[in-house]
Amino acid sequence: MMREKLRFHYGWVIVVACLAFYAMPVGIIGNTAGIYATPVMDEFGWSRTEATLYMSIQQLVAAAVTPLAGKILARFNPRWVLTIITLIVGVSTAACVFFTEPWQWNLYGVAYGFCAGFILFLAVPTIINRWFVQRSGFAIGIASAGIGVFGALASPVTQMLISAYGWQVARLATSLSCMVVSAGLTALLLRPSPESMGVRPYGADESYGQPVPLEVSEKPIDAATPVARVGATVAQALRSPGLYLLMLVAGCFSMGAFFMQQVPSICAVGPLGAEVGAFAVSAIMMGTIAGKPLLGWLADRIGAVPTGMIAGFGGAIGVAIAFFSGSSAAMFFAGVAIYGLGYSSLSIVSPMLGSQGFGTAHFSEIYSYVCMAISIASAVGSFAFAFLYDVTGSFAVDFWLVIAIYLASALLCPVTVRLSRRCWAASSAAEDELRTSEAAV
Repeated sequence: MMREKLRFHYGWVIVVACLAFYAMPVGIIGNTAGIYATPVMDEFGWSRTEATLYMSIQQLVAAAVTPLAGKILARFNPRWVLTIITLIVGVSTAACVFFTEPWQWNLYGVAYGFCAGFILFLAVPTIINRWFVQRSGFAIGIASAGIGVFGALASPVTQMLISAYGWQVARLATSLSCMVVSAGLTALLLRPSPESMGVRPYGADESYGQPVPLEVSEKPIDAATPVARVGATVAQALRSPGLYLLMLVAGCFSMGAFFMQQVPSICAVGPLGAEVGAFAVSAIMMGTIAGKPLLGWLADRIGAVPTGMIAGFGGAIGVAIAFFSGSSAAMFFAGVAIYGLGYSSLSIVSPMLGSQGFGTAHFSEIYSYVCMAISIASAVGSFAFAFLYDVTGSFAVDFWLVIAIYLASALLCPVTVRLSRRCWAASSAAEDELRTSEAAV
């Protein structure tokens, strides 16, 4: 009877909650940050390094906060933790309209970085892995693709608001509207685990696709029989070179993704113009709308390694096309849209490489180290891209750097998973053999 009544698995509602606390703030606020750089520089006379230093600061703060965020999400109800985080993002972003000095923007970088430690890389794969045994890659892809939807809509709207009313009005309107919707949906929809609602994770048995009760009979729900999960311990992962190689690969994907923040400025100082830059960000977001579910679907079916290689080579090809586009807006749009495939790899390929390499038994603890590397790489990338432009007066070096980064990440994916699995596969096989022999005795 209970199976007949419960036809829709709440895990898909959790995906919607992930859109609220992750995709909306990152898509509407985080991914439009580059649009504000030029008008802020023009108003206050700052260099590009001064105007964008806060982006590096927020990534460094996120790297420092991530281990603490992992512990907080494990100990407290993520429903309320992430609701509070989205409120902080909205309020601190709105406060930027009153800033007139670089140090104030840098202070905002600290506040946003604290929140990013929770929502940017860690929360979605951690929560999805709790709710999904099957199709976790596709679920992460759907949640992450929302960034593309919100970013594609927000970028031209933000640019039009800046052109019509100034960057302060645009900042205030977008941040407050995002905050209200994001915090409201997070509080309404998010739940900590399937066990808290009395069901098994999606795909936990042959009836996946429907919510399977923990105990179908009229007896009290038994949450003492969780889904068996296998994988490396944290100690095993820390001793494995595969973890540090995964941190490097994820860092490469992160630096490549952060290049998107330079796209509006690339167009603004070149022959294409600021309006093309805003719509180019939308083209990238459109690429991620298709790319993230596609990469998640591929990772579920062919594995994270070939999926990561596809994403890395795709990112390099897209950036190369954009670089050689000259004054052709159509060619530039095509290039950055393909680059969106590489951009998508950060939120899809990196966690899937982690789960396929180290298993899911201690995923959140192990992946928190990878998140630290991602944030540090983002900080390095943000500073490096701006610094190289200030030194050379051109974005050409930035283009070549990103192409090389994507090619390196694609080639390193196979080695990463192979080394990661070595650290625990042998001991797991030995334990299975021991249990088999004991059972025979």
